[in-house]
Amino acid sequence: MIKRRKHNVPNLNLASMPDLIFTVLFFFMISTHMRSSAPKMKVETPQGTMLLKPEHKSALVYVYVGEGRVQVGNRVLPTTEGKGLSEAMSVALADERRRMSADDRQQMVVCLKADKKTPMQLILQVKQALREARVGHIFYSAQAPLPKS
Repeated sequence: MIKRRKHNVPNLNLASMPDLIFTVLFFFMISTHMRSSAPKMKVETPQGTMLLKPEHKSALVYVYVGEGRVQVGNRVLPTTEGKGLSEAMSVALADERRRMSADDRQQMVVCLKADKKTPMQLILQVKQALREARVGHIFYSAQAPLPKS
């Protein structure tokens, strides 16, 4: 008759599990880019064909245009005729620049997210206001085209 030995299965040591969980959580907190502004209006961007992603996301300033309103960061600007929009945009962009690090200030890029139903006249006003605010780089946000089936 063959005698079988009883093997004891060692218990699983879970003492290092909280360390592992906090390490993974810390990694995701550091590597995730949090958006500092949220649109206060409905913005459905048009479709584009030659799309590129910006390199320095920390140097982006979002300008939302839709529903007859313009928003820089979290500030909604007046869209009155004349110098009202230009002056308000210059002040809002200066505030956004102050919040950036010195390295990001030199690489600042404005990301223009305009609703596809926005009149071109308002887009032209925003572009003129950006010129007067001495913004050198502008990205136009668009959706990727739907795949053809």
